[in-house]
Amino acid sequence: MDVETTGLSANKNRIIEIALVKIENLKITDKLHYLINPQTYIPPFITSLTGIDNDDVIGGPIFQMLWMR
Repeated sequence: MDVETTGLSANKNRIIEIALVKIENLKITDKLHYLINPQTYIPPFITSLTGIDNDDVIGGPIFQMLWMR
Protein backbone atom coordinates (compact mmCIF):
# COMPACT_ATOMS: atom_id res chain seq x y z
CA MET A 1 0.00 0.00 0.00
CA ASP A 2 1.20 3.49 -0.81
CA VAL A 3 -0.43 6.83 -0.05
CA GLU A 4 0.87 10.21 -1.19
CA THR A 5 -0.32 13.54 0.20
CA THR A 6 0.07 17.28 -0.35
CA GLY A 7 2.18 17.51 2.83
CA LEU A 8 2.87 15.98 6.24
CA SER A 9 -0.03 17.36 8.30
CA ALA A 10 -3.01 15.04 8.81
CA ASN A 11 -5.15 18.09 9.62
CA LYS A 12 -4.13 20.42 6.78
CA ASN A 13 -3.02 18.26 3.86
CA ARG A 14 -4.89 15.95 1.52
CA ILE A 15 -4.40 12.65 -0.24
CA ILE A 16 -3.29 12.78 -3.89
CA GLU A 17 -2.58 9.11 -4.61
CA ILE A 18 -3.60 5.68 -3.33
CA ALA A 19 -2.01 2.49 -4.65
CA LEU A 20 -2.61 -1.07 -3.46
CA VAL A 21 -1.12 -4.38 -4.58
CA LYS A 22 -2.50 -7.80 -3.60
CA ILE A 23 0.10 -10.57 -3.41
CA GLU A 24 -0.71 -14.27 -3.20
CA ASN A 25 1.97 -16.96 -3.26
CA LEU A 26 4.61 -14.31 -4.02
CA LYS A 27 2.75 -13.18 -7.17
CA ILE A 28 0.85 -9.95 -7.76
CA THR A 29 -2.79 -10.96 -8.25
CA ASP A 30 -4.52 -7.58 -8.22
CA LYS A 31 -3.72 -3.86 -8.34
CA LEU A 32 -5.60 -0.66 -7.54
CA HIS A 33 -4.31 2.83 -8.29
CA TYR A 34 -5.99 6.24 -8.08
CA LEU A 35 -4.68 9.75 -8.57
CA ILE A 36 -7.01 11.87 -6.46
CA ASN A 37 -7.93 15.52 -6.93
CA PRO A 38 -7.10 17.13 -3.56
CA GLN A 39 -9.03 20.29 -4.48
CA THR A 40 -5.98 22.26 -3.38
CA TYR A 41 -2.57 23.23 -4.75
CA ILE A 42 0.23 20.63 -4.75
CA PRO A 43 3.45 22.39 -3.69
CA PRO A 44 6.59 22.03 -5.86
CA PHE A 45 8.39 20.22 -3.02
CA ILE A 46 5.72 17.48 -2.98
CA THR A 47 5.85 17.23 -6.78
CA SER A 48 9.63 16.74 -6.56
CA LEU A 49 9.15 13.92 -4.04
CA THR A 50 6.21 12.12 -5.64
CA GLY A 51 6.38 13.06 -9.32
CA ILE A 52 2.69 14.05 -9.08
CA ASP A 53 1.77 17.58 -10.12
CA ASN A 54 -1.41 19.64 -10.29
CA ASP A 55 -2.05 18.72 -13.94
CA ASP A 56 -1.94 15.00 -13.06
CA VAL A 57 -4.81 15.20 -10.56
CA ILE A 58 -7.05 17.87 -12.08
CA GLY A 59 -9.42 15.33 -13.69
CA GLY A 60 -9.18 12.76 -10.91
CA PRO A 61 -11.91 11.76 -8.49
CA ILE A 62 -12.39 13.61 -5.23
CA PHE A 63 -11.56 11.46 -2.17
CA GLN A 64 -15.07 11.47 -0.69
CA MET A 65 -16.61 10.53 -4.04
CA LEU A 66 -14.08 7.76 -4.60
CA TRP A 67 -15.25 5.79 -1.56
CA MET A 68 -18.96 6.32 -2.22
CA ARG A 69 -18.86 3.99 -5.25
